[in-house]
Amino acid sequence: MGTIDLECHRTVSRDRSSGLVLTVKYGSLAPFLCRSDSNLAHPTHFLRKASMPSQPVNLPALIALLVSIATPTFMSTAQALGVPQTMVATQTMVASRPAAQPLIQAQAGGLDRLLKQGSDLLDDDKPDQALDIFKQVLSADANNVDALIGQGTAFYYLKQYEGAIAAYKRATAVDPRSIAGWVGLGNALDDTKQSEAALKAYDKALAIDTNDANVWYNRGVTLGRLQRYQEEVAAYDKAVRLRPTYGSAWYNRGIVLTKLERTAEALASYDQAVKLDPDRVNAWINRGNVQFDLKRYQDAVKSYDRAIALEPNSEDAWFNRGVTLANLKRYQDAIAAFNKTLKINPNNADARKNRDSLLKRVEQLNQEAS
Repeated sequence: MGTIDLECHRTVSRDRSSGLVLTVKYGSLAPFLCRSDSNLAHPTHFLRKASMPSQPVNLPALIALLVSIATPTFMSTAQALGVPQTMVATQTMVASRPAAQPLIQAQAGGLDRLLKQGSDLLDDDKPDQALDIFKQVLSADANNVDALIGQGTAFYYLKQYEGAIAAYKRATAVDPRSIAGWVGLGNALDDTKQSEAALKAYDKALAIDTNDANVWYNRGVTLGRLQRYQEEVAAYDKAVRLRPTYGSAWYNRGIVLTKLERTAEALASYDQAVKLDPDRVNAWINRGNVQFDLKRYQDAVKSYDRAIALEPNSEDAWFNRGVTLANLKRYQDAIAAFNKTLKINPNNADARKNRDSLLKRVEQLNQEAS
C-alpha cells in the first residue's frame, strides 16, 4: 500500500507575556508574544506606597493640579493648615511659609491618588486616558518615577514605542534601581527589534534582583528572537525554578525544546502548561504536535480534540487533526477534518491538497476492494 504525501502539521507559537511590573510581552509561533497568544497576559502595575517627591517640585503647577481635583475636605484641610484662600486661588506659594511642608504632604497624597487612577485606567485598557493622568503628575513632579513608568507603559500599549523608550530611560536615569523601568525599557526595545539592547536592560534588572521570574522569562523570549536557543531554554529553566506555576514559561520552553528536537522534554513542558492553564488552546495544539512527532497518534488526536472543544473554529487544530487521522489510516475522518479546515479558511491550500490526496487514496482502495 503506497504512502500518502501530506503537508505536515503546524506549530503554534510562543507566548510573550512579560509578567513583570507594568508591561507585558506577548506570545504564540503561529500566532507568535512568540510573546502572546489570544490569552495575552496583562501587566502588573507597580506603584510605590510612598511617593514623596525627592526632587524639587513645581509648586504652582502642583497646587493648580490639586485644586483641579480638590474636594471640600481638601479645601478645609488646606485652610486648617493656614493656607490663605488667595494662595489656593492664585496657585502661588512662597516656599518659606510655615505651612509649606504640611501642604506638600497633602499634595503628595493627591499625586498618589492620581497615580492609582492612572494605573486603574491601564488595567481597564484605557492607555490614552492613563497617559493624560500621568502627564498631569509629571507637570507637577517631572522626576516622579512611578509616573514616568506609567507614561512609558501607556505609550507601550499604544504602540508608541519611541515615547515608551524615552519615558523608561528617564525613569531609570532618575532611579537606576527601578526594576519596572528596566523591564519596561527591555520590552519596548525588543519590540522595536533592538534585542541586544533589550538584553542589557533585562540584565540591569537581574543585577537588582536575580530571583525575579518575570525578568528571566522576558529575557528568554528575547534570546529566542536572537536564535540563541540554548540560552533561551536556560532562561525559562530559571523562571520555572523560581515560579513552578509559571504557565507561559512552561509553554515557551516547550516550543524552544521542540525546535532543538528535545521532543520528550518538550512534551513534559506542554504537560505542565496545560495542567496550569487547561484553557490555553495553543498549548493543546503544540502538545498534540509533539505527540505526533513521537508517533503517539491517538494521544495527539485527543490533544487536538481538547483544543477544538475550547475553540471550535481553530484552523490549526482541525488541520493537524486531519494529518494525524490520516496517519492512523482513518481516511474518512481525516477528510472530514480537512473539510472543516476549509470551511474555516477556504484559502488553506495545504488542507485542500491533503484532502484531495486522501480522496484519491480512498477511491484507489475502493477500486482495489471491488
